Amino acid sequence: MILLDSIDLKIIEELQKDGKQSIKQLSQKINLSITPTHERIKKIEASGVIEKYVAIVNPELLGKNLIVYCQVTLIQHEDNAFKKFEDYVNSIPKIVEVSYIAGSFDILLKIVLKDMKEYQNFVLKEISQLEIISNIQSSFVIKQVKSDTLISVT
Repeated sequence: MILLDSIDLKIIEELQKDGKQSIKQLSQKINLSITPTHERIKKIEASGVIEKYVAIVNPELLGKNLIVYCQVTLIQHEDNAFKKFEDYVNSIPKIVEVSYIAGSFDILLKIVLKDMKEYQNFVLKEISQLEIISNIQSSFVIKQVKSDTLISVT
């Protein structure tokens, strides 16, 4: 864990809310002059706490109306099987999250797709091609109530 003071945490909180704001705007919000604010941002970035800056898009406005969570069980639980799976899923842009899970299945995938037809093609032609998968169970999002990227700093 990285040691951060209250000003660093406020910077992180503000940048999570709006990573595109100017250093001048940010420095006013945290009551610090521009140069120390900029130096702190660079220090936080260099520490790896801030990994990258991105634009968050509205998937529906891009025609991506279906969010699917796939619970995947693997046949093998060996390092080379995990590596093969990771390499494969990292090559598929429609898979936006991959997490190893403790419980009744091994992996949880979050997939963002256009529609059920694209989902069908995904299952039949992409994910089921991996011979190390023994089972896939899918759940479909009916309504998303909250989707946030903010990580609490307190």
